[in-house]
Amino acid sequence: MPRVSQEHSDRRRQQILAAARRCFVREGFHQTSMTDIFAEAGLSAGAVYGHFGGKGEIITVIAEEVTGEVDRLVESIFTREPPLGLADAMRQGLEAASGFAFGEQGFARLAPQVWAEALRDDELLEMLRGRYSRIQGMISHLVAAEQRAGRVAAGADPDEVAKVLFGVIMGYILQGLFVGNVEASLYAGGLDALRGSP
Repeated sequence: MPRVSQEHSDRRRQQILAAARRCFVREGFHQTSMTDIFAEAGLSAGAVYGHFGGKGEIITVIAEEVTGEVDRLVESIFTREPPLGLADAMRQGLEAASGFAFGEQGFARLAPQVWAEALRDDELLEMLRGRYSRIQGMISHLVAAEQRAGRVAAGADPDEVAKVLFGVIMGYILQGLFVGNVEASLYAGGLDALRGSP
């Protein structure tokens, strides 16, 4: 019986988080009220507050879930054995980011809100820094492998190159959101052109 109860509790939490995510994508963090979340989830205030202390906690959990998904996505591409070449990894990373960011989950609309929220929430900021540091570390590892293979300049710092490449992925998401019409394959092609420039 306790197992069923825990499973029910987990399903209910996911129901609330999915409802909150839809609200946040539509209205933004600060325009969404707890009442909006109750209505979207089809639950009473008591049912929601039985799982979360308030909107701030829901925002933090969603931010952790979203960044965890990004972490897993990057890991699946940049830590393969045998490793992909850097150009192929970036191309696949951008294509995966496109599906993830602009798909039904609405990550592209959530990401800037999470980043803005982190500027006023030190705990969230520390969590993001930890996740992003890990992601950059995975990219750096592949850059170092490419450097050993002679495909990245010998004098380059893999960590600094990784920061730039991570910035390309983040920039792709923002550009797609605010400018639109940014295809992953064309973006990757632009990156290839830069790599081939003198």
